[in-house]
Amino acid sequence: MDSEEFRVLVVCTGNINRSALAAALLRTWADWYLSPEVAAHVVVTSAGLAAPAGRPMRSRTREIAERLGADGQSHRAAQIDERALRRADLVLVADVAHRDGVLAIVPSRLRSTFTIREAGGIAARFGPSRAPTSIDELRARIAAFSRRRELGAADDGDITDPQGRDDEAYRDMAREEVPPLTAIAASLFGMPKAEVDAVLETIADPEAFPFEALERSEAPGGSAFRAASSDRRRRWFGRRDT
Repeated sequence: MDSEEFRVLVVCTGNINRSALAAALLRTWADWYLSPEVAAHVVVTSAGLAAPAGRPMRSRTREIAERLGADGQSHRAAQIDERALRRADLVLVADVAHRDGVLAIVPSRLRSTFTIREAGGIAARFGPSRAPTSIDELRARIAAFSRRRELGAADDGDITDPQGRDDEAYRDMAREEVPPLTAIAASLFGMPKAEVDAVLETIADPEAFPFEALERSEAPGGSAFRAASSDRRRRWFGRRDT
């Protein structure tokens, strides 16, 4: 691990839906809620155990990310490697099989590897915290997660993989993945309760993700829903008109 950086690695199968969305949101929230001095040393990346390297985030997943204020446009799928795992302070995986896959590569990552839902359950029981003032404080919070892993046992489980499925599977992914991510962001980054509640309200809204404006072609370079960067942070506050 690089002592000057706090590194979060999110892992799924193809790195074009679940882990891509989680990394985009966590990266955005770290930038928003941490002080600039701390945020500058937080690195959030994602990878897949069987990634089609170089492929963009799927368009429906990208719309979810952008609806919640994150930028998914620049994402490109990457294959996981041992070096990335060894450098990570926190490894979040989309399902139990991914956790097994990560630990098969680097068994020593056990203490810092959690399913997203498991880590979210631990974070929810710890409750929100003020934004940390140092990288060491962030590491201490992950160590506390590891010591109280039993707190997340009831929540441990898989997040729906929407790949090759219909619109509702993408909405299920968001409903299952985003709430534990907000709990993690509140515990690690100091995400305020009012903003957590706004995200959860958006996710619960059955009309939040109509996917009507999407170009169904998923080929790289195809057209897709985009938000102006100046509007991104406001869009998830219940707004569907920007």
